[in-house]
Amino acid sequence: MSSASGMIAESRVGRGRRSYEPLRALRAVVVLVVVGYSVLHLGYSLFHYSIFSDRAVSGDTYRAFLETIEWKRTGTLPPSTVLYPPLYYLILLPLTNLEFQDVARVLYFTQFILYYFSVILMGKAASETGTSSAMDYLIVAVLTVNFQPFLETLAMHKVEGIELFLICLAIYTFRRKKDVLTGSLVCVAANLKYLPGILGVYFLLKREFKVVRGILGMLLFCLIILIPAFGISGLWTYVIQHPLMLLFGHHYEGTRPEASLEFQTLTGTINRLFVGSTGMVEHIRTSGYVHVPHAQLAFLIAAILKIGLTGFWIYLIRRSWRVSQRDTQWVFYLLEISLTLILIFVIAPSSRIHYAILLLPAFVITGLVLFHNPHVFQWEEKLLFALSYSLTAVIIPGGLLNRLPPSPLWGHKYSLVYYWMSLPFYGYLILGFCIILCYKRLCRSRGSQSFSGNLSCSPSQLMTPSLPPR
Repeated sequence: MSSASGMIAESRVGRGRRSYEPLRALRAVVVLVVVGYSVLHLGYSLFHYSIFSDRAVSGDTYRAFLETIEWKRTGTLPPSTVLYPPLYYLILLPLTNLEFQDVARVLYFTQFILYYFSVILMGKAASETGTSSAMDYLIVAVLTVNFQPFLETLAMHKVEGIELFLICLAIYTFRRKKDVLTGSLVCVAANLKYLPGILGVYFLLKREFKVVRGILGMLLFCLIILIPAFGISGLWTYVIQHPLMLLFGHHYEGTRPEASLEFQTLTGTINRLFVGSTGMVEHIRTSGYVHVPHAQLAFLIAAILKIGLTGFWIYLIRRSWRVSQRDTQWVFYLLEISLTLILIFVIAPSSRIHYAILLLPAFVITGLVLFHNPHVFQWEEKLLFALSYSLTAVIIPGGLLNRLPPSPLWGHKYSLVYYWMSLPFYGYLILGFCIILCYKRLCRSRGSQSFSGNLSCSPSQLMTPSLPPR
């Protein structure tokens, strides 16, 4: 009897192995197709992007270079005319003896190297166990090379590529409990452009006071080295007035810059909702800006939504104060940091397309969390993630079929209509919703039936290991 039951069990195992083999083969084929497409996409993009482009393509980078030359010649850099925070000009200062084409080469290859290390850091930092597999790095690489803001930032020599590296390094050092260094890195990133400064608010809400001390210490150091060049009044503008102007907006007439199609933010999206089809067609025909009827009303609606969504984000972070075991519950920190990066595009009134490279860590983190917890998540989270990534990164390169920079996706009706509909911004919101669902699903899987439905979970719930469904 026992031998008969053993034969039945063995036959079942054999059938299970035979049924699993085609699944493994299919998975291998899918991986090969995705990797092959990613390699072709990256190669095609690098071949067609004008990497050492003229001044029109480099845009504000060229302007910052000219301002740095003027600073070197006169010894002054008026805050009213500068485009970036002063620290960026210190980076460009050693390059002022070169021609701009040579500067473009230096920035291009430097950022390409930084992207490589960013991929490594994201693969290491996004691992809950502290170890990463080859598949983790492959997922990170695929999500990166198909991310349109990554390609734009690389081709146009934007400083956001350096910010991406600093943010990835800050997440990595925070995982290793080097909190003061983490704060210093966040401060340096915010001193290149202000947007990453929102991470400082996150660490303050999480009561990570060592990180906050690192931010304040590096800020003090930056102020000390910048006082000789800018003076007290200039640094007041740089530290206080300019960030407040960027946060709350400085144009009410509904033309520049919030109405630009390229600014995929909450303010820009609300402004575009007030533009009729005639205005959209006129915009496509002429320039990058539109006239928004009732601009004051649009501004008020956007301000109310900003306050509401920011308050909701603060509520979520406050509710998760009990989640303080950084080693055992690292995944929850990662998801919260990802939500914080998305909040940048809710708060900021203007944000060009390449700014969205700061969302790349959020996409990588969410993708790896979904990959490492296949028994926890349902099809809803996976569908939302695929949709958000498509709207933000994949559909945009459809414009590559028209033409790549030096006219990056502009001058073509396909791309302009796409931006006029604010589809990238809706992709950001969908990613945020996906992250919240992932957070709640992980809480349930690691907890019990007593989960209350809030975003946060108690330590006792979180310490319960995740079990696959029966």
